[in-house]
This record gives sequence, C-alpha cells and structure tokens, in this order.
Amino acid sequence: MTILNKKDPEILGPGVERHEIVSGDTGADSLSVAEVNVDSDSTVPTHLHPTEEAMVITEGQLEAVIGDQVVSVSAGQTVYAPAGVKHGFKNISGSKASILAIFPTGKVERTLVD
Repeated sequence: MTILNKKDPEILGPGVERHEIVSGDTGADSLSVAEVNVDSDSTVPTHLHPTEEAMVITEGQLEAVIGDQVVSVSAGQTVYAPAGVKHGFKNISGSKASILAIFPTGKVERTLVD
C-alpha cells in the first residue's frame, strides 16, 4: 500500500489550482487523479484530452461546458468527457468549488481550446 499526498498546485488560470494526487510520477501506470479547486467566479479554461475524463464535483455548483452543451452541476454529480471533447467549468456557487479529476492514464495531456 502506498500513501500519497497532494503535490504543490499547478495554476490553470486565475483562481484555479490543480493538485496532482496520483499519476505516472507517483508510480501509476494507467491512472491519474487530481483535485481541482476553483475560487468563486473563476473559470477552468476550456480544454480537451486524448483520453476520457471523469470529473466528480465534490464541493460547490458549477456551470459545465461539455462539447456544445452548457449544464449546471453540483456536489455529488459526475461529469464525463469522452476523449477529444472540449470541456471546462465556471464556478457559480459564490464560494469555493472542488472537482476530483480522474483519467485512465498515468500521463495527462491537455490542449486548450476556445
């Protein structure tokens, strides 16, 4: 058994921090997990990945962009983005929101899109 701690944050944009928990850097071959914290009124830039992603909303309410859809999601819901589909979030909860991002790869690749 390995016990892992969150790494120092990667800044994805103003008010958006990504804390890696599990990845190839921690010894995982086919899994990455990160916590993404989004300050009130902040936005996770729209992006896509060559792999699918599951995003578990653990705190707050967000407006999610998935492809051409915009939907409201809140704590307890999971957003699924297929490989190659653009997605992003805007925090609309008035306080911090958190997302647990899960990927079936040890190395996450991200491409920003408009």
